[in-house]
Amino acid sequence: MSKILLILEVSRKQDYIFSSIHLRDNAARSDIIRYVTSEEFFKQAAPEYYNSRENFVYAGGGHTILQFGDRATATRFAEQVTQKAMREYDGLELFAKQMEYRETDENGKPATPGQNLVWLSEALEQKKSLRKASFRLTSLGIEQKAEAASLTAPNAIDPPEGWAFAKDFVDLQGLTDENFIAVVHIDGNSMGKRVKNLYDSETESWDACCDKLRCFSEGIQHDFESAFREMAAEVADYEADNPAGRTGILPVRPVILAGDDVCFVARGCLGLECAERFMKHLSAKTNPQDGETYAACAGVAMVHLKYPFHQAYDLAEALCSSAKKYGVSLCGDGSVSVMDWHIEFGQLKENLREIRADYQTEDGKRMELRPVVVLEGKMDEAARTKMNVRTYDFVRGMCMQMKQAVQECGEKIARGKLKELRGAIKQGDLECRYALQDSEITKLLRTIFEAQFDTADKQYAQFAAMLKNGKEIDKQPFRTFDDGSRNSEPVSHCLFFDAIEMMDHFERLEGNA
Repeated sequence: MSKILLILEVSRKQDYIFSSIHLRDNAARSDIIRYVTSEEFFKQAAPEYYNSRENFVYAGGGHTILQFGDRATATRFAEQVTQKAMREYDGLELFAKQMEYRETDENGKPATPGQNLVWLSEALEQKKSLRKASFRLTSLGIEQKAEAASLTAPNAIDPPEGWAFAKDFVDLQGLTDENFIAVVHIDGNSMGKRVKNLYDSETESWDACCDKLRCFSEGIQHDFESAFREMAAEVADYEADNPAGRTGILPVRPVILAGDDVCFVARGCLGLECAERFMKHLSAKTNPQDGETYAACAGVAMVHLKYPFHQAYDLAEALCSSAKKYGVSLCGDGSVSVMDWHIEFGQLKENLREIRADYQTEDGKRMELRPVVVLEGKMDEAARTKMNVRTYDFVRGMCMQMKQAVQECGEKIARGKLKELRGAIKQGDLECRYALQDSEITKLLRTIFEAQFDTADKQYAQFAAMLKNGKEIDKQPFRTFDDGSRNSEPVSHCLFFDAIEMMDHFERLEGNA
């Protein structure tokens, strides 16, 4: 008996999600994308042609795959689903592509279930590439336009009990004077490789392959949503003890929770901590199908409240890609979780490469330390040596020590002096050393040591080791690292520039420290 495979996918997701300037609408549109490719919607749109047990294969990777006994039924199902989606949700583009299940490949050899799924995805991409234009109903100026938030689509996730999600970006501020928001994009590592392993593990039975893929994708959705819930619960606890939290609005809100593709927004000063806590909660989970844990990388774009959300998301995606590249250079199996970020102060740059060009010193060194490792995964000793202090724990320690140093030293490390130091860092190593002496802020050198060895026991052990070996505390403002790029020389990075830049835009989640 022949099988007709059908794949459904929403095209141009970002354009649809970010077509509104309101946060609640962005989140609602993301829920709509999930909804129109779900079983709930299929049962409403085409009840006479859809049976969950017989037709549903799996949903994952941004699409849904179904199977039908004949092409006519598949066609009628696709017509009704796409028509209902486009009629109810203005601006949504839902693509459908059919393919008959192939028993053999082009060489006459038996075709596997995995090969058929790959061919189906390729056929969809080919169909999308042939589209010459997007056609939409143009407003005549007399219609009443429905807000996305008013459209019916079940929420993917609810806030912690007693809290509400922000409706607009300004609501993330709470009672603080924070003018920045953090747009966080998180993407799972090596997911494509894990799917391929599932394909390879079941080369004969279509039904068995479908069962494995369904279990795998449902596990991913459950685990990534759980990681967000657990992180949000920590934010709620932090906010409950914070005077700024008396509004009852959680300073973090999910925008996209589509399998291993995650985007959320947070109060600017909490962005890095939220991303780190999400990745740590995620790493503690195991997929029920392949028995493997998760690792992910994060990009955090910290922008002004009025900054275009779509551009902030694009920047967060680019930062996430930068983090992934550094993680692979340390360990190629995708087990390392890495974070990269940028604070947008109004620079007019086209892309991340142009942004990072401004962070090169006049003597060819780097001002920033990022991207940094959040979780080491399966790194070996050589990778740890390469990583050195390029860890989130080090940067967080630097931020906290820097804030404390400013409070303790008052006028000696005034903000004006730190601004002078920032300019000296841009000029290079020699000017930075001179500024540290001239500005009477040599305590920063002590800050580097305390951040690297963040407990009294670690500091005591390091002091003892240095005394035994006749060494002194490393007082170099720059340190040389292998950036992991092929055919490139090791690069020197400033150890405390990130803390200077982040100092006014960072709060630690744990307790109120």
